[in-house]
Amino acid sequence: MAVNETLSTMSTPGALRLVNSRAILDELFRSDASVTVTELGRTVGLSRPTVEASLADLVAEGWAREADAIVTPNKAGRRAKRFRADAGAGSVLGVDLGLHGIVGLLADLRGNEIARVEEVYPDLASADQAWASVQDVVQRLTSTPAAGRLLAATFGVPAVVDRDGAIDYTIAVPQWVEGRMPGRIQDLFPTAPTFFDNDAKLAATAETMWGRFTDARDALYLVMGRQIGAAYLVDGTLARGARGAAGEVGGLASTGWPGAPARLEARIPSGADLESVMESAGHGDPAAAEIVRALAADVATGVAQLVATIDPEVVVVGGEVLPAAAVFCAALAEAVGPQLRHPVDIVPSTVGRDAVARGALARSLTHVRASHMGLG
Repeated sequence: MAVNETLSTMSTPGALRLVNSRAILDELFRSDASVTVTELGRTVGLSRPTVEASLADLVAEGWAREADAIVTPNKAGRRAKRFRADAGAGSVLGVDLGLHGIVGLLADLRGNEIARVEEVYPDLASADQAWASVQDVVQRLTSTPAAGRLLAATFGVPAVVDRDGAIDYTIAVPQWVEGRMPGRIQDLFPTAPTFFDNDAKLAATAETMWGRFTDARDALYLVMGRQIGAAYLVDGTLARGARGAAGEVGGLASTGWPGAPARLEARIPSGADLESVMESAGHGDPAAAEIVRALAADVATGVAQLVATIDPEVVVVGGEVLPAAAVFCAALAEAVGPQLRHPVDIVPSTVGRDAVARGALARSLTHVRASHMGLG
């Protein structure tokens, strides 16, 4: 990021120095490679004394550190000092808190994974059971030796979350709200801000950063399984709506979605579970594949309604169906296609089963960059 020297017109030397150091910090976080003062000065367009002063500030603040010099064979003389961002100066947490499982990720300030915990449960509808499970997962993640100082935590939940981060309502887990789950979770992190967001919207966020939405302007993300949800991009921006309810069509009878999860569970053979059925379908088992195709048929009307409304370039599928995503996507495309004027690609998520947790990590990192690092 180039810094225009006209910044010298700012009101105080201290303000200018802060802007310069933030520009350098932003550049350091763009790459994991170490750089010299000269290289930094050339990239950001600042003089050597300015870069040196800013680096001194960043090292003192703990955001940057001096790196080992690169040894150049057959070259005598003093080696230039090299610097890099200190991604271990803190950590962030992203948690997918669902009705049937929890995926928790702890990452450094580059988003590199430090620890991962995944637990599957028969049912977490009970606030007390969910609370006990959350405490266990969080304790295991934050007690990791490399965890360091936790700077932010974000939880993806099957609920409508408003613009202020408050849970507006949830059909899937009403006991969580009645049992003050959000407040109890926030109490787990007395020194780190804690955020909540809708699970489908966080999955779409992860897909935008690391998956199939990277170059998309208009796109639809579907969470499919025992929890069903949707989120979408419109003109490159994640749609939230006035109260955070954009994409929340799962309660509308006309979509066919309200009864789909129960019908899915009813089709699972005695002694089996959904995960094993999805894996079997993905490996070509005909009976399991038929269960997956039936789910696609159940949700097709609602998907067609969303596609017709948004006109997306691509529909990305995530959630519990991922092990059988090829079967599900093919069946859904076959069911939806005749209802549309123009065909649309329906493809599996490339982010995978951690999409919600990774989207939550992205939300935590965004906060740290803005509030702790001053990077906006």
